[in-house]
Amino acid sequence: MPTAHVQDFPTTWLDVFAEAPMQGTFHLVVHDADRLSDDVMTRLSARTRLAETSFLQTATVAGATYRHRIYVPGKEVPFAGHPSLGAAAAHAWATGQRSGRYVQQTASGLQRLDFRLEERRGEVALTQNPAVFGAVVDRATALAIAGLPPDCAHPTLVPEWVSTGMPTLVIPLAAPAHLARVAFDWRAFGAALSAWPGVPAFNCYICAATAPGRWAARCFGEDPATGEDPATGSAAGPLGAYLKQHTGMSAIRVDQGVEMGAHSVLHVSTADEVVVTGAVWLVGTGMLRLPVGRR
Repeated sequence: MPTAHVQDFPTTWLDVFAEAPMQGTFHLVVHDADRLSDDVMTRLSARTRLAETSFLQTATVAGATYRHRIYVPGKEVPFAGHPSLGAAAAHAWATGQRSGRYVQQTASGLQRLDFRLEERRGEVALTQNPAVFGAVVDRATALAIAGLPPDCAHPTLVPEWVSTGMPTLVIPLAAPAHLARVAFDWRAFGAALSAWPGVPAFNCYICAATAPGRWAARCFGEDPATGEDPATGSAAGPLGAYLKQHTGMSAIRVDQGVEMGAHSVLHVSTADEVVVTGAVWLVGTGMLRLPVGRR
């Protein structure tokens, strides 16, 4: 009977985009993951059921500090925000660095991460890819995806696809109170995607202004198994780029995850590049024993 080889892999657990412990998004980083197969990473992500699980490997392109493999439950994705911040902080804590800059290699390209860490808390700034704007979407169609009536739509801002590494459908609402009424319709989302060929949607960012420079948001992904995400840097970046394009606003704070009991705070600057910043808390470290082959 074949016996699986196993190896212990160091891990770091974090709260990302969290103003305090037990807030934000809970995140797992697996270090030194060169010997893990795609199949094992896929299966582990499905078992953790976390929004994303990170695996750090040796970089394969010049200029990168490490290769960052990002998995939602059951599959790999090209880019994500909170895993990028979490992985940078985890790598820094694991290697004893308190400040500096990393360049991560993801399937969507290379991204800079600047970090400053204390003993258990840190701050990480992620410079995302340049914004790419896609199709404008009919208000009624977008609101139907969110399970909201047409009168919840923002009076001047229209839904639009934007990507800074992960395609995002930005859906602005007329008032923050409408966010509590969202009843995301996965069937309508799937039908809409079929009508927009070539748009590999992953994030659906439903948002509303709460004060000058402040927005509240809820995020849903294309895989209904993952449900709602409490903190989505890869969607906050597109929202910041969208607002700069349409309003001239170049700095915003986004509050997300409130409806889930996991308040997250994301700061977005688009003055020069798209930069998403947030706090990261070290929850714990440990080991996972995982298969690396068979004999």
